[in-house]
Amino acid sequence: MIPDGITSIESGTFSSCTGLTSVTIPDGVTSIEANAFHECSSLTKITIPDSVTSIEDLAFCGCRSLTGVTIPDSVTSIGVNAFRQCGLTSITIPSDMREINAKAFKLCTSLTAITIPEGVKSIGLGAFARCRSLSAVTFLGDAPTVAEDAFEEASPTIYREAEAKGWGDTFAGRPVKLISEKP
Repeated sequence: MIPDGITSIESGTFSSCTGLTSVTIPDGVTSIEANAFHECSSLTKITIPDSVTSIEDLAFCGCRSLTGVTIPDSVTSIGVNAFRQCGLTSITIPSDMREINAKAFKLCTSLTAITIPEGVKSIGLGAFARCRSLSAVTFLGDAPTVAEDAFEEASPTIYREAEAKGWGDTFAGRPVKLISEKP
């Protein structure tokens, strides 16, 4: 149990705690620092409070048993490799998120679909690379800037709103369709 009064989960605090299965982060914590839960391979459940505004580099990298996470709307920054190699099948991206950093979800091979809120303005290098089960990415806003290899070795169809701007027939090499065309 993490005691009340803590304002950050410091770098490496729980790194490689292979017996850790569930964590509830208390209200008042504002950041989950680099490597905080790195390689916690048995972690299946994490509750992140609305007070958290940043999830730093490699924070949950290698948490292979973590299948779902809801990132609260208060989070505006997800670091490089933050959820790399997690067992995620689902994730909720906060509406105030502006950028999905490089390799943030790389090697999340069980991730099948994701919705990107309209506030996201850029998607970094390899953000969803090798997410081989990813079949659909739905964008709720205008086309963000994107690194060409954002979906390297992944084959999602990109779905967008009809009135959104900046879209072409492809996005980072992936086909683009209207949300109304989703199966």
